[in-house]
Amino acid sequence: MKDIFFDELDSKSDIDLCCNTSDIDIIKFKIIDLISRIKPSLMIVYGDTNSSLAGALAAHDTKTKLIHIEAGLRSFDMRMPEERNRIKIDQLADYLFCPTTLSREYLRFEGIKENVFVTGNLIVDVCQKFARMDLNARNNFDEEFILLTLHRAENVDDVNSLKILVIKLQEISRYKIVFPIHPRTKKNLEVNKINLPQNVITIDPVGYLDFLALLKKTKLVLTDSGGVQEEAIILGKPCITLRNTTERSESILMGANRLYPLMQNHENFADVVKEMLNTKIHKQPYGESVTSKTVNLIEKILIKPQAKIHY
Repeated sequence: MKDIFFDELDSKSDIDLCCNTSDIDIIKFKIIDLISRIKPSLMIVYGDTNSSLAGALAAHDTKTKLIHIEAGLRSFDMRMPEERNRIKIDQLADYLFCPTTLSREYLRFEGIKENVFVTGNLIVDVCQKFARMDLNARNNFDEEFILLTLHRAENVDDVNSLKILVIKLQEISRYKIVFPIHPRTKKNLEVNKINLPQNVITIDPVGYLDFLALLKKTKLVLTDSGGVQEEAIILGKPCITLRNTTERSESILMGANRLYPLMQNHENFADVVKEMLNTKIHKQPYGESVTSKTVNLIEKILIKPQAKIHY
């Protein structure tokens, strides 16, 4: 999947670890080997993936100073591997860059108070930059639609959850729904002989620019993705998160996002969708000009790594 992102975002990697795995130990030892060769002053890890945790563990084992970007996010759901990852990374980090003041407060309650900074989330700059492009040619849907993304195992690997999904989508049959469907989800539907309602249009997974084209045009987002919740709010699109928890609590507090766990919610889905379609979003909580703030802070740390940084 990485190739299409490097291509569309006009970027490239200097070094490819060629891991092709999500195994934390394998990635960690690959990174330790790289650290021994290039001897960096700092390591930066982003987010809460297994590769981010592997990088944090490698930094700890080699006594390399660690910056965690997107620190302090909490869903308070320890069943999520991402939650366990982000807590461990925050414990290992020497410098913690939080996207919001709320994530900073979560760290304070955990006793992490030193070298904690609110920088905003870098996805703001990326999302806004590419959303300014003319993406109309990448959007094949002229009429109004709702955008659906679904990938989490508890939603797509559970046959009961898939059946409930179909029921909920039938409740909103008056709306067209565009669903970039993951091959695993498609296979699970086929194996279990579950048919999506006729108002759901499935398309192949899309790259970032094609996804932004859909996001710019949609009236509402249904998702179980953490990142998509942020991107929806950044572009002023209301969101319904098909989970029982979220690490993006700011969006819930500002009324731009609603939780709707498929397996645990008996509230009429059509009513929730109607409510969110009428929601207007006038601001986003993830900062502005985040890249320049982040780079400036990293430069300060590089110049005076032992000094107390004021930011």
